Amino acid sequence: MKKFRKSISLMLVLCLSMIILAGCNNHSTKAPKEENVSEADKTEQENSEVMNTDENEGEKIIIDQVGHEIKIPRKINRVVISSLWPLPSVYCLFQGSSEGLVGMHPASKSAAIYSLLPEIAPEVKDVETNFVQNGEMNVEELMKLKPDVVFGSKETEYEMVTKAGIPYVQFVANPTGDGNAIESVGSWLKLLGEIFDKEDRADEIMNEGYQVLEEIEKVVNNVAEKDKVRALIIFKYDDGQLAVAGKGHFGDFWLNSAGAINVAGEVQGPKDVNMEQIYTWNPDKIFLTNFTSHMPEDFYENTIDNHDWSNIKAVQNKEVYKIPLGMYRWYPPSSDTPLMLKWMALKNYPELFKDLDINQEVREYYEKFYEKDLTDEQIENIFNPSREAAGGV
Repeated sequence: MKKFRKSISLMLVLCLSMIILAGCNNHSTKAPKEENVSEADKTEQENSEVMNTDENEGEKIIIDQVGHEIKIPRKINRVVISSLWPLPSVYCLFQGSSEGLVGMHPASKSAAIYSLLPEIAPEVKDVETNFVQNGEMNVEELMKLKPDVVFGSKETEYEMVTKAGIPYVQFVANPTGDGNAIESVGSWLKLLGEIFDKEDRADEIMNEGYQVLEEIEKVVNNVAEKDKVRALIIFKYDDGQLAVAGKGHFGDFWLNSAGAINVAGEVQGPKDVNMEQIYTWNPDKIFLTNFTSHMPEDFYENTIDNHDWSNIKAVQNKEVYKIPLGMYRWYPPSSDTPLMLKWMALKNYPELFKDLDINQEVREYYEKFYEKDLTDEQIENIFNPSREAAGGV
């Protein structure tokens, strides 16, 4: 029995010794690996990790609307908007202010001065325009503004600004090619959402436009072809030169979406025409953009030199309307695009939209998206823009 106990004890001692020895061997195996990593290697590895972190946090790559891959700062403090005139209004809508906007095209500022944009973003009156001279960008003046990024719509600007080492993000005025202003604004907002990591804000505004378009089309699609209003949008009209909004331009989209027939739909884009063509079309309604200084009374009083409008049906029936100007001119895509569609539908078919209180629609839209309570006078001014609002374009 004693011998058995001694044998057990001996076996236990041997097992314990083997365990301790194995543990020592494991420790000795790991130690050389530690020793093989030099201090220089450790420092290089740590620096590499820091650089990768800084690069990921400091910059990112986005793809603009023409396919350029642009490296932009993740934190953008200074923005210049060069050649897409309505974009500053959309930028201010998106951001809720003009914060960070340090430069814009003179034509954008011209419209802003006579719009409600300064009421929403007072700082916009101090935004610089000197970097555009005689309609062209001056890169030296642009660099004085120290922009983190430039937003524009010209390939020539992209090349100049990129060469100067400044990121240039290119937007497209009419990305669908058919003048769909709702899609245009939606695409701009989508890109802004990606740039500023605010996709939810972009979606909120975009969805408003798509919803309004669906609501309006649901009503006007029931109008029989023979009962549709025949309308004309005069895009520009100065010094006897008359340009209409033909197929594929924004006016074509507005009229068709609001249930009217665009009498100029047989021509392409903005097109110069003569009065003989106007007499042939003889529209029921005429809409004037804010890219012309002419007003409805000029047609009613027949005071436009060398052009006689007295026999045109729209003039005889007092159906000539000046397109409104809110945060920007309502004719091109802008931050007020859903309101333009409602206004146009109401002008085309007042009976179909007799329950639409356009003043209240404007008031609620501005409260919701601009957090601005408009006065009655401000709303009145939106629907009655001055001649001077056409200046600078």
